[in-house]
Amino acid sequence: MKRALFLMGLALALAACSGHTVHRVEVDLLSFVPEGNRSGTLSLTQAEVRLPDDPAGQEIQVPGAEALEDGRIALQVGLQNTGNSAADLTLEVRAGPQGDTDLYDDAGGDFAVKTASLTLNRGEAATLDGSLAIGPGDRLYNLIKTGAFRLGARVRVNSGDQVQYTLTQAEVVLRLRLFNLIANP
Repeated sequence: MKRALFLMGLALALAACSGHTVHRVEVDLLSFVPEGNRSGTLSLTQAEVRLPDDPAGQEIQVPGAEALEDGRIALQVGLQNTGNSAADLTLEVRAGPQGDTDLYDDAGGDFAVKTASLTLNRGEAATLDGSLAIGPGDRLYNLIKTGAFRLGARVRVNSGDQVQYTLTQAEVVLRLRLFNLIANP
């Protein structure tokens, strides 16, 4: 009886770890942004905010990244125009290689992954969404497959006098098929 239970348990364990098993890696980027930086005011004197505040962005290491299937980035910023005129705003999601020290200078391999814009009339509120899917052939997909990369975002006021912002969501979700790392004979 013990032997039968052992063999059945072993069979279940091996079935759960097949070549079709997909592992999901989630990185909550909000945890890397201090509470005090998740919300604030954009104005003519501070026309831009970077999330995180470091120009190098946030380094993300992905062990087994060669087995990347696909993924997504979910990034949302809530905005409220508290000024006296219409405001034009832009959200830009940026990525770069691990060694890049400034994701916003278009040097060192960094690039814009997604850009979204909107106009808010006086008193209006809306959400800028920088979410995107990651798949084979994408420049970001190829960067992630290197095993380590940097990610950051910035919100800019292009015109207008005062806008409140709140970073409401920031996460990276990657799907990896780790058994693809085992060589086939």
